[in-house]
Amino acid sequence: MNSEQHHDRLISFDDLREDLGGISRASIYRHIKNLPGFPQPVKVGASTKFRQSDRDRYISSLRQDESPKAA
Repeated sequence: MNSEQHHDRLISFDDLREDLGGISRASIYRHIKNLPGFPQPVKVGASTKFRQSDRDRYISSLRQDESPKAA
């Protein structure tokens, strides 16, 4: 286990929803199955959590996709 994984914070389902603009729970489940690179859930007991680093990486990839491309 590298140090990033060891110290990675887990965020709640609702935190992920909020960070992604308030999308629905159903949309998150669809994205988990269908979108490459979408944060994958981590089960902690009965709770579903997500790694903050996965969320950050996914949001960063969205911003890169939105940046203007040179013609």
